[in-house]
Amino acid sequence: MFSEIIVPWEHIALKDFLNLQKRYPVIAITWPAGVGKSTITRELSEYLWAKIFTEIPENNPFLKIIRETSGKVNDLTLWTNNQNYFLATDVAEITKAFIQAQHTPIVFDFALTQPFIFADIQLNGNALHSFNTMYHLQFDSLPKPDIVIEVWADNETILRRLQARGKHIDDFVQKMVEKLNGYYTGGIVSENYESEWTKVIYFDNSVQFQDPTQLKQKVIQTLGQLM
Repeated sequence: MFSEIIVPWEHIALKDFLNLQKRYPVIAITWPAGVGKSTITRELSEYLWAKIFTEIPENNPFLKIIRETSGKVNDLTLWTNNQNYFLATDVAEITKAFIQAQHTPIVFDFALTQPFIFADIQLNGNALHSFNTMYHLQFDSLPKPDIVIEVWADNETILRRLQARGKHIDDFVQKMVEKLNGYYTGGIVSENYESEWTKVIYFDNSVQFQDPTQLKQKVIQTLGQLM
């Protein structure tokens, strides 16, 4: 029984959440690449004994073309297919995750705002209108995470971390990082997700390898607030 294996004592919040919701909690972690999402996702999943669901950009054939040209391709159809691919696969992963939440806590390393933001940056006209219509239909019909964690870092920190990973930093990458951070700092995650049933936690990870103990405690505290 779950009540016999959930340790240490602070994980009692998971047991109580399961008793009330008839499933384990679902947590999404979001912000641009380079803020430390992967590290936090891994540590939080280990802490909660959670299953990780992650985007796999390498599987997207359209993104590979875009990356090979450093984003210089202006083909609207290519960018539209790229965003439709991410939207479809993200929706599939979210659907599958909520089914598996009957048996285990779930941690995502993405939220559905990400394909929306990239579409707003790269698409226009009828292509953007059509994507937004489909996006909102999907977003409104999907179950929402119980907690969304916004992991933040400033532009310079993100670029430095991307460079340390071997990413070539050119004008396209710099401008994209600035644009993405602008959307997030503008509150797009809270606007879309914050509700009576979903709580948004803001976590500053500007200092690399920051001890996530406070975040773990905040997650457990927030689960208690949802019960």
